[in-house]
Amino acid sequence: MVAQLMKWHYLLILALLLIAAYLIIPKEGRREVVVGTIQGGISTLDIMEADWMKVVRFDKPLDLSQALSRGEVDVAVITAEMYAKFAEKDKDLKVIAADMLQNQAIIGVEDIRELKGKRVGATTASGTYAMFLAYLNLSGLSQKDIIVVDAPPLQLVQALERKDVDAIVCWEPIASKLIAKGYKHVDFIKLAERYLGRKPVMLVWVAKASFLERPEAKEFIEMRERAASEWGKRAPEALKKLYNMSDGEISVLMRRVEIVRGLPKEDIIAAWELASAGGYISEGLIEELKGRAFWEG
Repeated sequence: MVAQLMKWHYLLILALLLIAAYLIIPKEGRREVVVGTIQGGISTLDIMEADWMKVVRFDKPLDLSQALSRGEVDVAVITAEMYAKFAEKDKDLKVIAADMLQNQAIIGVEDIRELKGKRVGATTASGTYAMFLAYLNLSGLSQKDIIVVDAPPLQLVQALERKDVDAIVCWEPIASKLIAKGYKHVDFIKLAERYLGRKPVMLVWVAKASFLERPEAKEFIEMRERAASEWGKRAPEALKKLYNMSDGEISVLMRRVEIVRGLPKEDIIAAWELASAGGYISEGLIEELKGRAFWEG
């Protein structure tokens, strides 16, 4: 009797282990896809969900770059200029798609030329600041014409509200939150149209070449394309949940943000050229990246 009970006991344990294995092990051998991004910025990743996808939000670009290099992150959504910075050392990193056009803004003025002699708050280590310097130069001004106040994004907002600065350089969702409050602003994309006659890409999707050979890559890319087409319908709910945005702020953001489909190489290169003009990357790197950056799958 005892032996029979022990037998059933072991059979029950075995059955539970098999059930657990079925639930835990990815079906059809599917491996988890780890997606990285930088904390605090919007992208179509905000509306992407799958039980086989894990999202990791990094505070520092360097940490994300290292995670990509070590293979701890398979794919990431980052700024075009950040990709260039990463790819300078990581030659296995490919641009697989664009995500959004530039949506950064200068908050506090209606024309970039109004900044002469003004206190401008910015996160100076960012690619966005390099873009700002490029536009400043194109307008006929230079960094010498402004008083730069360096601070992280949230502290910039506080400085603007206290009037410690006259204007700040920021990105979404901060830009739309401030515009919704009535602050004057200059959109980067409008500056690009004025001075360059084109619309540079802000965000790109990048992946290790080794990941693109995995069967999961095709499914992930298809999911990303669906997210791009469904942004207008699904983004408001995600923005409210993830960034605590009001309906008014979301309305502003949805008018400002433009999703990009496919891989517009020239508009990505335009972003690199701006970053180079602002001192973020070298001009020589751009020529090198033109030959190896873009995935041809």
